[in-house]
Amino acid sequence: MKISILNIFKNNLFSIKEKIFRLAFFMSSFSVFILSVYAPFIQHLNGYPNGESVYSLLSNLCHQYPLRSFWIFDRPFALCARCTSIYFGISFGALFIAINKKYLFRFFLGILIILFIAIDPVLQLFGFYESTNLIRTITGLIIGVGFFFIINPFNQITLKQKEI
Repeated sequence: MKISILNIFKNNLFSIKEKIFRLAFFMSSFSVFILSVYAPFIQHLNGYPNGESVYSLLSNLCHQYPLRSFWIFDRPFALCARCTSIYFGISFGALFIAINKKYLFRFFLGILIILFIAIDPVLQLFGFYESTNLIRTITGLIIGVGFFFIINPFNQITLKQKEI
């Protein structure tokens, strides 16, 4: 199994459709990531009520517990550390990761990654230990990449296959 880290704009491995799909997915997931940082930043610049609409908008995606969030300017991000990292991981996967396997394999690999990494929040939920933001960040990034494996319907090809 070959997993490549690459830039979709600097190679010819992907079709135009896949480049558009990856770019659209990058833009949508990275927008959520940016919004989570934007809310505390705008509150810092303009005062408390500003930015609350972003917190409200993103409350449908995340529990937003302040203790489990990154902080900037003495205000929490609009998403918790894990959710922030999930959206960043999806963005990273959309731009830089290709796996040379059929979709069904990538689908089950993504499910396996998510189930394996989901052990952390489940153990935390049942009180076995208290997770840290570093662990939440790492698990979130991995879940994001796994999720991208699931949602990317395109089959990647290697450069050697393309030349033949």
